Amino acid sequence: MYKSNLLNLVLLLLTIAFTNSSSPAKDVFEALRSVCTGKFQGGVCPYAIAYDIATQLAGNWYNRDGATGLWSDGSASIWWPSGVGLWTFAEFFNTMEGRATDKLYLATRWAAIETAKKQNNYVHTGFTDDQAWWANGALRLEQYIRSIGDATQDLIKAAQVVINDNVAHETGECGGGVYWYYGNPPPSTTDKNTISNVLTIYAMATMYSFTRDPTLLQGGARGGAIDIYNWLVSTDLLNPQTGYQRDTMDTANGQCQLKGGSLTYEYGVLVQALIALADATGNQQYITHAMTYIRNAISQFTRNNIVYEECDNTNTCRGDQIAFRGIFYLGLARLYERTRDDTIAQVIEASYFSMLSRKVGSRYPLSLINDNNNFNGNDLIVVTIGDLNLASAMIKVYKYKYAAPIVPNIDVAVNGLLPFDITHQGLTGCVCDDFGCPTGHYMQCFYDFGHKDAIDGQNWNDKVSAVLIGPGHQMMLFKPNGAGRSDWLKSSQWYVGDEFNDKVDSINIDH
Repeated sequence: MYKSNLLNLVLLLLTIAFTNSSSPAKDVFEALRSVCTGKFQGGVCPYAIAYDIATQLAGNWYNRDGATGLWSDGSASIWWPSGVGLWTFAEFFNTMEGRATDKLYLATRWAAIETAKKQNNYVHTGFTDDQAWWANGALRLEQYIRSIGDATQDLIKAAQVVINDNVAHETGECGGGVYWYYGNPPPSTTDKNTISNVLTIYAMATMYSFTRDPTLLQGGARGGAIDIYNWLVSTDLLNPQTGYQRDTMDTANGQCQLKGGSLTYEYGVLVQALIALADATGNQQYITHAMTYIRNAISQFTRNNIVYEECDNTNTCRGDQIAFRGIFYLGLARLYERTRDDTIAQVIEASYFSMLSRKVGSRYPLSLINDNNNFNGNDLIVVTIGDLNLASAMIKVYKYKYAAPIVPNIDVAVNGLLPFDITHQGLTGCVCDDFGCPTGHYMQCFYDFGHKDAIDGQNWNDKVSAVLIGPGHQMMLFKPNGAGRSDWLKSSQWYVGDEFNDKVDSINIDH
């Protein structure tokens, strides 16, 4: 134990010394190419590919800054995939395991909170699945936030509002379950579908990890996550013995009729919901069930270990269909991370290399089994979200199958802290006029030391929400009119402090 701790301390000191003594990388993609070895070195390194895809997504945010929902203006066609996009970015941050993504992380965090404020805590379409994508993205992001020693209440609050709304539409018709839609018909208001229910299970079981409220799992006014899962099994919407899954139960006229077959994205969420239930209860049978489901899904939706949809056979994937496989990658990744199952690893790896082989220029492909790069607009965004999930999944496989026991350190690879795509070499600090400097927002950076305040007519007071402290430097924040100042901040990372949020009038750098 002593030798292990001593070795870890030496590695930490070497990391700090190396990071603080080297200039930050100018080209992040090139720097991340060096993280991988063997057959993954260079341009196929999943760390580099994932970062490339993430920066492409950030550059396509709706209205550039994401204040109204990342890629969505609130319209139904892109609203739910934008919630998937939030979940995707959250998984990307959890997977990269480095502070080199801080600027992109803070911008995503800001956008998620702003969207909750402006879109009724994500509850505004009448579809229980739409809002649950956002809630689960928020919860996965909060898990990352807690992992780096921070916390929010805004994301927890928004997710709880969604849970409450979904549970309000969990009824006794046909024995239980959450309705898919509760607005004015059409569409159907009698369907209880698998996706709304597994999304609700995931949200409730994950929320339990934050609040420890037992009614989120079982009991409560209408039933918790365990109750909903048991209902899905009892109705044969889910079969944990065979791994088969059905899409919908129609409750019209009390007939309780099952409709539709298996869908990739339902499997992708289902296995994550079961992981969350296993974590919440300690019952590993949920992982056993998850493996049964994923084996069935792999047998249905892979060809030569490459993931595909039926519409790929005719090259006709459109709309929602193009989002499905991306969500399936997310489930594969989380279950592989939990089980290290090599069958899952082989599917992820084969699909990843197929994606790279069909890339045209900077554009990643829609299909993994045929050439289809003829898409744009919202479809382009949705495809890219799915591709980021696949690249993040490949990072997990690389970490645990190829790089273990050494986990690549992306912060050392890039020698510093980064904006979306390039580091300002030699900077001492930056000030942003909104949370995380979203794309298109004003940012003022410095390359020297001393007392600093706004230039070019900018007014920092009631605007500054984030500051970046350059590696090896320190910063002090001042409130207006002598109202207070911070201690010296030396964290060499993006810093957002509630006490100083929107209250910074000037700063000192180094002295």
